[in-house]
Amino acid sequence: MWKEVLTDFLLTLSFISRLPVKIKNIDEWEKRIKRIPVYFPVIGYIPGTIYSIGVLLAHSLSNYKLLFIFGAMAIGYYFFDLFHFDGLLDMFDGFLNQSNKERRLEIMSKGNVGPFAVFYGMLYILLFYQLMSTLNWQAFLFASVFGRYEMALLLTFSKPAKPKGLGAMLFPYNKRYTAYSMIFLIPLLFISPLMFFISLALTIITAYLISRVSEIKIGGITGDVLGGSCLISQMVVLLAFYIFHTFGR
Repeated sequence: MWKEVLTDFLLTLSFISRLPVKIKNIDEWEKRIKRIPVYFPVIGYIPGTIYSIGVLLAHSLSNYKLLFIFGAMAIGYYFFDLFHFDGLLDMFDGFLNQSNKERRLEIMSKGNVGPFAVFYGMLYILLFYQLMSTLNWQAFLFASVFGRYEMALLLTFSKPAKPKGLGAMLFPYNKRYTAYSMIFLIPLLFISPLMFFISLALTIITAYLISRVSEIKIGGITGDVLGGSCLISQMVVLLAFYIFHTFGR
């Protein structure tokens, strides 16, 4: 049993990160790949810890604040969030293009960086940096974990936009996997119940809204939407904590 769990975890790690994970002789590939959303939140603890350490060091050693935040972002994005950031940029270019569904899918599949991606992608990074300068470490742990959980929720609410591709590989999706993945959220409940339920509520709402918007724009979700939605949900959670931080002063 534990060998099966470890294999599924490593498969998930290789699927949504840039870590050099090699898995040999995977049995029942199609069955295994469809259940990796169970482990999405577990992966979120790794970049969440990287960002949290960067925030702690930046706040405790303020003379080197820029260095620690830059370092944490460089590491966290290179190994984890750049994978999703690419999807986010494709979402910006595709969803904001005023054309039909087929044209939007074509734009997203090419992966070229257009003006929408450049502008809004830059705003996203600047905002993330500013939030790292302001919020406490817990906010980034919660946002990172719930951002990955949002992807499992999005699969629950959605259908694939096209028959082939990274997103389509996870369908038909067993909605029980989303319930199972909640087990890995429990440690956060002991850190802060309030932050936990705020994150959970916002993540559910975000996943549902992205599902509906994506269905209108391109007829369902793709791998780009799945990855991009992770960062959107992450930012929504961080902004909520920022509002509480600001008004709580």
